Amino acid sequence: MRPPIVRVIVLAAAVMVLEGCSLHATPARGTMAVANEVDQAELAASGASSVYDALMRTRGLFFRQRGVSSLHATPTDAVLVFRGGALMGTIETLRMLRPADVRLVRRLSPIETFHKYGRRVGVAGIEVELVTL
Repeated sequence: MRPPIVRVIVLAAAVMVLEGCSLHATPARGTMAVANEVDQAELAASGASSVYDALMRTRGLFFRQRGVSSLHATPTDAVLVFRGGALMGTIETLRMLRPADVRLVRRLSPIETFHKYGRRVGVAGIEVELVTL
């Protein structure tokens, strides 16, 4: 028979492991939200009139700088917006798009943006997929 203190430690460890697993459980709807992607339903549910406002309400961290992207060649733009492999413009582009017109918004890190598009950004690259008619 184990001493009582050992039982308490084992029980506490088991509770922490189970609690940690519950943090990664899938949502009730059966679809797991990807941290760097926002779909049309989430944009529309925000009640915002522009994609920029919807992202600020739902994923404000999309636009927060997460560290120095380069010590040399500093980027001239904080955020660049891309669609279909082409540059659409800066963050102001998101203010002109309605959430109903956008199927998906994906955030790219500065490194991903450079590797995919050859452009240096300070905060992020944003890929936009529009709704096709």
